Amino acid sequence: MAVVTINGQIGSGGREVGLQVAHHLRADYVDRLIVAEAAKRIGATVQAVAGKESEVTRRRDRVARFFQNMLERSAMSGAGGEPYFGPGIDVIMSRDYYTETGDEPITQSYEVSDKKFLEVTTAVVKDLAQGGNVVIVGRGANLILKDTPAVLHVGIVAPTERRAKMIMEREHLDYKGAIEFVEQHETARKTFFSKFYDVDPDDPSVYHMIINMASLKIEIAGEIIAHAAQDLTTTHQGG
Repeated sequence: MAVVTINGQIGSGGREVGLQVAHHLRADYVDRLIVAEAAKRIGATVQAVAGKESEVTRRRDRVARFFQNMLERSAMSGAGGEPYFGPGIDVIMSRDYYTETGDEPITQSYEVSDKKFLEVTTAVVKDLAQGGNVVIVGRGANLILKDTPAVLHVGIVAPTERRAKMIMEREHLDYKGAIEFVEQHETARKTFFSKFYDVDPDDPSVYHMIINMASLKIEIAGEIIAHAAQDLTTTHQGG
Protein backbone atom coordinates (compact mmCIF):
# COMPACT_ATOMS: atom_id res chain seq x y z
CA MET A 1 0.00 0.00 0.00
CA ALA A 2 2.36 2.68 -1.27
CA VAL A 3 1.93 6.40 -0.63
CA VAL A 4 3.72 8.85 -2.94
CA THR A 5 3.82 12.64 -2.93
CA ILE A 6 4.84 14.57 -6.05
CA ASN A 7 5.60 18.28 -6.17
CA GLY A 8 7.13 20.04 -9.12
CA GLN A 9 7.79 23.15 -11.13
CA ILE A 10 5.01 24.50 -13.31
CA GLY A 11 4.97 22.75 -16.67
CA SER A 12 7.48 20.09 -15.63
CA GLY A 13 4.96 17.28 -16.03
CA GLY A 14 4.28 16.45 -12.39
CA ARG A 15 0.59 15.79 -12.99
CA GLU A 16 1.25 13.50 -15.95
CA VAL A 17 3.99 11.62 -14.09
CA GLY A 18 1.70 11.25 -11.09
CA LEU A 19 -0.96 9.64 -13.24
CA GLN A 20 1.59 7.15 -14.55
CA VAL A 21 2.76 6.31 -11.03
CA ALA A 22 -0.82 5.74 -9.91
CA HIS A 23 -1.36 3.46 -12.90
CA HIS A 24 1.70 1.34 -12.11
CA LEU A 25 0.84 1.09 -8.41
CA ARG A 26 -2.88 0.66 -9.06
CA ALA A 27 -3.30 3.51 -6.60
CA ASP A 28 -5.68 6.43 -6.31
CA TYR A 29 -4.53 9.71 -7.85
CA VAL A 30 -5.38 12.93 -6.00
CA ASP A 31 -4.49 16.53 -6.73
CA ARG A 32 -7.11 19.30 -6.95
CA LEU A 33 -9.71 17.23 -5.13
CA ILE A 34 -7.75 18.06 -1.97
CA VAL A 35 -8.76 21.68 -2.49
CA ALA A 36 -12.37 20.61 -2.99
CA GLU A 37 -12.42 18.62 0.24
CA ALA A 38 -10.66 21.39 2.16
CA ALA A 39 -13.21 23.89 0.83
CA LYS A 40 -16.04 21.63 1.93
CA ARG A 41 -14.64 21.31 5.46
CA ILE A 42 -14.06 25.06 5.75
CA GLY A 43 -17.38 26.00 4.19
CA ALA A 44 -15.79 27.94 1.34
CA THR A 45 -15.84 27.88 -2.43
CA VAL A 46 -13.08 26.02 -4.25
CA GLN A 47 -11.95 29.32 -5.78
CA ALA A 48 -11.51 30.88 -2.33
CA VAL A 49 -9.36 28.03 -1.04
CA ALA A 50 -7.37 27.70 -4.27
CA GLY A 51 -6.80 31.44 -4.08
CA LYS A 52 -4.87 30.95 -0.84
CA GLU A 53 -2.30 29.04 -2.84
CA SER A 54 -1.89 31.74 -5.47
CA GLU A 55 -1.67 34.76 -3.19
CA VAL A 56 1.51 36.67 -3.97
CA THR A 57 2.72 40.03 -2.64
CA ARG A 58 0.06 42.78 -2.72
CA ARG A 59 -3.38 42.01 -4.10
CA ARG A 60 -3.33 45.08 -6.33
CA ASP A 61 -0.07 44.44 -8.13
CA ARG A 62 0.24 43.13 -11.66
CA VAL A 63 1.27 39.61 -10.66
CA ALA A 64 -1.64 39.23 -8.27
CA ARG A 65 -4.07 40.37 -10.95
CA PHE A 66 -2.55 37.87 -13.37
CA PHE A 67 -3.17 34.98 -10.98
CA GLN A 68 -6.69 36.09 -10.17
CA ASN A 69 -7.60 36.29 -13.86
CA MET A 70 -5.93 32.95 -14.57
CA LEU A 71 -7.69 31.28 -11.66
CA GLU A 72 -11.08 32.53 -12.83
CA ARG A 73 -10.37 31.42 -16.40
CA SER A 74 -9.24 27.99 -15.20
CA ALA A 75 -12.33 27.55 -13.05
CA MET A 76 -14.66 28.57 -15.86
CA SER A 77 -13.02 26.36 -18.48
CA GLY A 78 -12.26 23.37 -16.28
CA ALA A 79 -8.85 23.27 -17.93
CA GLY A 80 -6.55 24.01 -14.99
CA GLY A 81 -3.81 21.40 -15.11
CA GLU A 82 -1.37 22.37 -12.37
CA PRO A 83 -1.78 21.44 -8.71
CA TYR A 84 -1.41 24.97 -7.37
CA PHE A 85 -3.95 26.80 -9.47
CA GLY A 86 -7.63 26.09 -9.89
CA PRO A 87 -9.78 22.99 -9.60
CA GLY A 88 -10.31 22.13 -13.25
CA ILE A 89 -13.15 19.78 -12.32
CA ASP A 90 -16.63 20.94 -13.24
CA VAL A 91 -18.46 18.84 -10.68
CA ILE A 92 -16.79 20.48 -7.72
CA MET A 93 -17.81 23.94 -8.86
CA SER A 94 -21.37 23.39 -7.68
CA ARG A 95 -22.27 25.54 -4.68
CA ASP A 96 -24.00 22.53 -3.14
CA TYR A 97 -20.62 20.82 -2.79
CA TYR A 98 -18.98 23.46 -0.62
CA THR A 99 -20.89 23.16 2.62
CA GLU A 100 -23.36 20.82 4.22
CA THR A 101 -24.54 23.41 6.74
CA GLY A 102 -26.78 25.35 4.36
CA ASP A 103 -24.86 28.56 5.10
CA GLU A 104 -23.53 30.72 2.30
CA PRO A 105 -19.95 29.66 1.52
CA ILE A 106 -16.91 31.88 1.89
CA THR A 107 -16.12 33.22 -1.57
CA GLN A 108 -12.96 35.31 -1.09
CA SER A 109 -9.53 33.89 -0.29
CA TYR A 110 -8.78 36.62 2.25
CA GLU A 111 -11.75 35.42 4.30
CA VAL A 112 -10.01 32.08 4.83
CA SER A 113 -7.39 32.48 7.56
CA ASP A 114 -3.91 31.10 6.92
CA LYS A 115 -4.19 29.02 10.08
CA LYS A 116 -7.48 27.45 9.01
CA PHE A 117 -6.23 26.83 5.48
CA LEU A 118 -3.12 25.01 6.71
CA GLU A 119 -5.00 23.12 9.40
CA VAL A 120 -7.65 21.76 7.06
CA THR A 121 -5.27 21.03 4.16
CA THR A 122 -3.01 19.12 6.57
CA ALA A 123 -5.94 17.10 7.89
CA VAL A 124 -7.15 16.19 4.38
CA VAL A 125 -3.68 15.08 3.23
CA LYS A 126 -3.09 13.01 6.37
CA ASP A 127 -6.48 11.35 6.01
CA LEU A 128 -5.63 10.39 2.44
CA ALA A 129 -2.23 9.00 3.42
CA GLN A 130 -3.70 7.01 6.27
CA GLY A 131 -5.92 5.21 3.79
CA GLY A 132 -2.82 4.19 1.82
CA ASN A 133 -2.27 3.33 -1.83
CA VAL A 134 -2.45 6.89 -3.08
CA VAL A 135 -0.43 9.32 -5.18
CA ILE A 136 -0.81 12.91 -3.96
CA VAL A 137 0.27 15.70 -6.30
CA GLY A 138 0.96 19.19 -5.00
CA ARG A 139 -0.35 20.90 -1.88
CA GLY A 140 3.02 20.60 -0.10
CA ALA A 141 2.09 17.04 0.83
CA ASN A 142 5.76 16.08 1.14
CA LEU A 143 6.09 18.53 4.04
CA ILE A 144 2.79 17.60 5.66
CA LEU A 145 3.82 13.93 5.59
CA LYS A 146 7.54 14.39 6.19
CA ASP A 147 7.42 12.41 9.44
CA THR A 148 5.07 9.71 8.15
CA PRO A 149 6.94 6.42 7.60
CA ALA A 150 7.07 4.70 4.20
CA VAL A 151 5.89 7.71 2.17
CA LEU A 152 8.00 8.44 -0.90
CA HIS A 153 8.50 12.15 -1.62
CA VAL A 154 9.37 13.08 -5.22
CA GLY A 155 10.30 16.39 -6.79
CA ILE A 156 9.81 16.97 -10.52
CA VAL A 157 11.92 19.53 -12.40
CA ALA A 158 12.54 20.38 -16.06
CA PRO A 159 14.46 22.99 -18.06
CA THR A 160 12.65 26.26 -18.66
CA GLU A 161 12.50 25.63 -22.41
CA ARG A 162 10.66 22.33 -21.98
CA ARG A 163 8.29 23.83 -19.43
CA ALA A 164 7.54 26.79 -21.69
CA LYS A 165 6.81 24.44 -24.58
CA MET A 166 4.30 22.50 -22.50
CA ILE A 167 2.62 25.72 -21.38
CA MET A 168 2.47 26.99 -24.98
CA GLU A 169 0.62 23.84 -26.03
CA ARG A 170 -1.68 23.67 -23.04
CA GLU A 171 -2.52 27.33 -22.56
CA HIS A 172 -2.31 28.36 -26.24
CA LEU A 173 0.26 31.06 -25.54
CA ASP A 174 3.14 32.33 -27.63
CA TYR A 175 6.70 31.77 -26.38
CA LYS A 176 6.97 35.12 -24.58
CA GLY A 177 3.62 34.60 -22.87
CA ALA A 178 4.58 31.06 -21.85
CA ILE A 179 7.84 32.22 -20.28
CA GLU A 180 5.99 34.90 -18.32
CA PHE A 181 3.40 32.32 -17.28
CA VAL A 182 6.14 29.99 -16.00
CA GLU A 183 7.98 32.74 -14.14
CA GLN A 184 4.87 34.09 -12.43
CA HIS A 185 3.66 30.66 -11.40
CA GLU A 186 7.08 29.90 -9.96
CA THR A 187 6.91 33.09 -7.92
CA ALA A 188 3.60 31.95 -6.45
CA ARG A 189 4.87 28.42 -5.80
CA LYS A 190 7.92 29.64 -3.94
CA THR A 191 5.81 32.14 -1.99
CA PHE A 192 3.35 29.40 -1.04
CA PHE A 193 6.05 27.06 0.31
CA SER A 194 7.88 29.88 2.08
CA LYS A 195 4.73 31.28 3.66
CA PHE A 196 3.18 28.06 4.90
CA TYR A 197 6.18 25.76 5.41
CA ASP A 198 9.19 28.08 5.60
CA VAL A 199 11.11 26.11 2.96
CA ASP A 200 12.33 26.48 -0.61
CA PRO A 201 10.33 24.02 -2.75
CA ASP A 202 13.48 23.33 -4.80
CA ASP A 203 15.51 22.29 -1.74
CA PRO A 204 16.53 18.66 -2.48
CA SER A 205 16.50 17.78 1.23
CA VAL A 206 12.67 17.83 1.31
CA TYR A 207 12.46 14.96 -1.21
CA HIS A 208 13.68 11.39 -1.34
CA MET A 209 14.35 11.76 -5.06
CA ILE A 210 14.22 14.44 -7.74
CA ILE A 211 13.40 13.53 -11.34
CA ASN A 212 14.73 15.80 -14.08
CA MET A 213 12.39 15.56 -17.07
CA ALA A 214 14.91 17.10 -19.48
CA SER A 215 15.28 13.85 -21.42
CA LEU A 216 12.97 11.39 -19.71
CA LYS A 217 9.65 10.22 -21.09
CA ILE A 218 6.64 10.50 -18.80
CA GLU A 219 6.20 6.71 -18.85
CA ILE A 220 9.81 6.03 -17.79
CA ALA A 221 9.65 8.56 -14.95
CA GLY A 222 6.46 6.89 -13.75
CA GLU A 223 8.10 3.47 -13.75
CA ILE A 224 11.14 4.73 -11.82
CA ILE A 225 9.02 6.33 -9.11
CA ALA A 226 6.64 3.37 -8.83
CA HIS A 227 9.58 0.96 -8.40
CA ALA A 228 11.11 3.18 -5.70
CA ALA A 229 7.76 3.41 -3.88
CA GLN A 230 7.32 -0.37 -3.91
CA ASP A 231 10.86 -0.86 -2.62
CA LEU A 232 10.34 1.65 0.18
CA THR A 233 7.07 0.00 1.20
CA THR A 234 8.65 -3.47 1.23
CA THR A 235 11.61 -2.24 3.26
CA HIS A 236 9.36 -0.57 5.81
CA GLN A 237 7.31 -3.74 6.16
CA GLY A 238 10.47 -5.71 6.74
CA GLY A 239 9.95 -7.81 3.62
